[in-house]
Amino acid sequence: MTTFRFNAVRARQAAGHDLFVFAARPRDVLSFAAIERVSRADDGQLKGFQRHQVASHIRDIRDYLARDDALLPNAVIVAFIDGVKIDDLADGMVEVEISAPAGEKPGFVVDGQQRLTALSGIDKPNFQVFVSALVCKDYNELRQEFVLINNTRPLPKTLIYELLPNVE
Repeated sequence: MTTFRFNAVRARQAAGHDLFVFAARPRDVLSFAAIERVSRADDGQLKGFQRHQVASHIRDIRDYLARDDALLPNAVIVAFIDGVKIDDLADGMVEVEISAPAGEKPGFVVDGQQRLTALSGIDKPNFQVFVSALVCKDYNELRQEFVLINNTRPLPKTLIYELLPNVE
């Protein structure tokens, strides 16, 4: 089991929901958060929700981020269902503990998959990204958040039509 600990800032928004932000190395994010691509299970059921990679977009991002003066102010959004523990510190600060059993990833990348993929191919060991994280009660809520968060950059209609019947 690998355990990650981060100091984070908690935002109070909707009652009953934990939302916080912290900085982490991309390789750590990819160690505790999966990029779950949309596909079909053997029984035909939809699984996953992320669009396929866009190689040219990833290459453009990688070219920029490889520069010494590159900045990436946009946060990657990760959702958790379990595997995360939050301890209040003071003044909106929290300590986040993420437990990743061997071979498992408790988090799901909801937004920023292309940026993370681009960063995974760059040797910048101390480079960090902001991670905006939320805790969902179940996989259905996670899918719902994915649809809502990705609503500003239109998702392919076929993906929306596939996801909506699975969102309560």
